[in-house]
Amino acid sequence: MVIILFISFLLEGVISNFVTMDGYFIPLFTLIALVMICPFVSKSSKYIMYAFFTGLVYDLFYTETIIFHAIIFCFMAVIIRRLNLVLSDNFINILITVVLSIVFYRMITYGFLAFVGSVSFDFMSLGFSILKSLILNLVYSMILFLVMKKFLGKRFTN
Repeated sequence: MVIILFISFLLEGVISNFVTMDGYFIPLFTLIALVMICPFVSKSSKYIMYAFFTGLVYDLFYTETIIFHAIIFCFMAVIIRRLNLVLSDNFINILITVVLSIVFYRMITYGFLAFVGSVSFDFMSLGFSILKSLILNLVYSMILFLVMKKFLGKRFTN
């Protein structure tokens, strides 16, 4: 599972070099990897630790914040874990979890940036941010689902 997080983390950095933040594709591959590995991590505490350390490394390499994404990823891990308890591990439910995770992540980060005054709160900007995040990340989650199903087969259903 660490390999999937690591590859997604690196791929997010590579793709970020080719697309701008103002563009139509905003990669959140690390968050998608957290959604995808959730069914494979048996203990919630271990999963939250994965999320915390992934968020900490994310902060160190991709943002100028420290511990912000570590906390956000832990919060997202709790949400993803709860969704995983309710939804089965099939293709459609994984995509639903991905969409909800992206929406929650964007709402939390945008709300925090509006709270500290980095951006002025605007529902249209938030909506466009979510939409831009969904396009590329849904494609990535479909590809990652198929790859994981091929190699880890029995856990995912159709």
